[in-house]
Amino acid sequence: MPNNSAWATTIPYRDKRKELVNFTDCRAVENGWIWTIPLWSRRGCGYVYSDNFIDDDAALKQFQKHLGTDELEFKKIKMKIGIHERLWEKNVVAIGLSSGFIEPLESTGLFSVHEFLRELIRELKRDRVSQWDRDNFTYRCKDLFRVFAEFVSLHYILSHRNDTEYWKHIQEKSQLREENRI
Repeated sequence: MPNNSAWATTIPYRDKRKELVNFTDCRAVENGWIWTIPLWSRRGCGYVYSDNFIDDDAALKQFQKHLGTDELEFKKIKMKIGIHERLWEKNVVAIGLSSGFIEPLESTGLFSVHEFLRELIRELKRDRVSQWDRDNFTYRCKDLFRVFAEFVSLHYILSHRNDTEYWKHIQEKSQLREENRI
């Protein structure tokens, strides 16, 4: 996944009856995607992008342009993408977002909590937990994480956008995957 940064803000409702909807809106834009999440008291909104294709200031300007305002408070978020090498070390087990992060698209954090806990319970049912069990847990959870990452990647790969260097890069990577069956 190329994305490693985001700008976030909150937007007050102007007309809550019309704007409070029961879904999250995600839109592909020049260098990533913008989310809008309706909450009871406000809307959360953010722009996820890669700083390899656009610098933070330019991304903020794009985000503000899409929102039609620069009069909100904006928070910069740097995302560390990936998963820890070991998920179970001594008596500490990384579950959900403490184990790794893909990106906000599809909220894989909740699903990984559920699935990683299932794997942990499976290991804890044994009389004695060995290093092999801990390593096996890590292996299985990393495999699940890879599947989550591939699912999120499909959102990009299935896009036919190629109007910026960002989207051209996405399309080139998807063609390489297809050719190499990665």
